[in-house]
Amino acid sequence: MSALGAAVALLAGCATSGPSSSPSASPTASVSPVCAAATGFSTALTNFKDSLKPGATIGQIQAARDQVRKSYDDLVNAASDAAKDRVDAVKAAQQKFTSAVNSVPDDATLTQAANSLKDEAANVQAAISDLSNDAKC
Repeated sequence: MSALGAAVALLAGCATSGPSSSPSASPTASVSPVCAAATGFSTALTNFKDSLKPGATIGQIQAARDQVRKSYDDLVNAASDAAKDRVDAVKAAQQKFTSAVNSVPDDATLTQAANSLKDEAANVQAAISDLSNDAKC
C-alpha cells in the first residue's frame, strides 16, 4: 500500500508543475493536460484497487471500472501525439485490465478476483508512470 501511495504521490506531482519561464514554455503547456490526465487515471486505478475489499459487490467493482474507463479516455484524448510509444503501452495495459475485469464471473467472490485485478491495475499504473516520465511531468 505504501508503494502505491508513493506512485500516486509521484504522479500527483504532475499536476503541480508550473509553466516554465524559458522560451520553450509551449511544450510544457501541451504536456500539462497529459500530466493532469495521467494523475486522474492513476487515482481512478487506486480507487478501483481500494474497492477490492471483503464485502464489495461486483456492481461496486464495475462502477469503479467505469470511472477507470472514463479517466482512461480522458488520458488518451489529452495525450494524442505526446509520447506515442508510451501511450500505446498504456492502451495495451488498459485493454488487459478491462479484459480481466470483464472476465470475472458474476458469481465469483471478491477474493477470487481481487489479486488478479489488483495486479492488472498496478500494471496500468506502471505504464502511466512511464508515460509521465517521458512527458516530463
